[in-house]
Amino acid sequence: MKIVIATDKFKGSATSAQVAQAVSNAVMSVCPQAQVVSVPVADGGEGTIEAFAAALPHCHTVQCEVAAPLPQLDPVTATYLLDEEHQTAIIELAAASGLTLVPQHMRNPLKTSTLGTGVMILDAIGNGARHIVLGIGGSATNDCATGILAVLGFEFLDNDQCHVFPCGENLGRIATVDASGVSQAVKDCQFTIICDVDNPLYGENGAAHIYGPQKGASPSQVEQLDQGVKHFATLMPDGVANTPGAGAAGGVGGGLMAFLNATLTPGIDAVLNCLNFDETIHDADLIITGEGRIDGQTTMGKTAGGVLRAGKRNGIPVVAICGALANDARIDDMEFDGIFPVVQQPCTLEQAMDTTRCLHNVEATVKQIMKLFVSQHKPL
Repeated sequence: MKIVIATDKFKGSATSAQVAQAVSNAVMSVCPQAQVVSVPVADGGEGTIEAFAAALPHCHTVQCEVAAPLPQLDPVTATYLLDEEHQTAIIELAAASGLTLVPQHMRNPLKTSTLGTGVMILDAIGNGARHIVLGIGGSATNDCATGILAVLGFEFLDNDQCHVFPCGENLGRIATVDASGVSQAVKDCQFTIICDVDNPLYGENGAAHIYGPQKGASPSQVEQLDQGVKHFATLMPDGVANTPGAGAAGGVGGGLMAFLNATLTPGIDAVLNCLNFDETIHDADLIITGEGRIDGQTTMGKTAGGVLRAGKRNGIPVVAICGALANDARIDDMEFDGIFPVVQQPCTLEQAMDTTRCLHNVEATVKQIMKLFVSQHKPL
């Protein structure tokens, strides 16, 4: 029996690797003769570097000190992957501009900026990269990539031709984008953006309205951000604002498409293709995937949805585990062979998200899944 484990992180509780190990422990405890294959997967957010590193052993990691999402926070040490042979860098926005880098009480997408991610990109270009693969999940920002662009040589000016600091609250003040300071090295780069959402830049389904609250924005701040993004979109080429994914990471998708001619691609598809995932699973008996929360977006670019599609292409049953099952998750319309929330008993959110408890719950749940699966595959 071959069991493939392809789980994403349980955000705030456990990493992808920790969840995969707990699943593997459970599988082996029930079926010790099974062939267990763990595949690190991600959809453009945290864990993307690890997933690509597993598939690209010739890459090496590079560390650089960068600005945190808020100016008053200490700088952070961020890591990216560099493939010198192919002049390619693989970068996670979350490593420099991620929500987890900002303490809960300080989260405010009016003030946060992607400057740190820009420093990572510039460092990679300085190390010879000419293809930047940027995973943009998990951001703390809503600045339409102005922080990134500022580091790469773009200048943002108001009506008085004064410099505008790149952050969410200043988007509405920008009257001119000056690209005269952009180097030839930046112009020579190809930018591939991998993300897990298909939101437009602004509006009720845009960056601010959908993701602003989880980044700390109040209702009035969400409206302010949305109006700022809408204004900034008038400086972009026609059609960018409505492109699926333009609203990803607080408008990073749209900003980089508009000013760096970036290409957007679903993150999980890019990772699975790199991993030759279809080849890995072709003779599997079962695939176990999962993420911290399964909701209405799960099958629309998220890790578990991409794994599900691959399993269905190959005629392999796919079950999903999760920390929470959202009310908008139309589970009967999803094609998982089963979805299993792992929380075992009533508890607080803090208790449910405790790493040790989470991994215990994952292991206990998968044991039950495997008992059922094995019982159904015993010869008569």
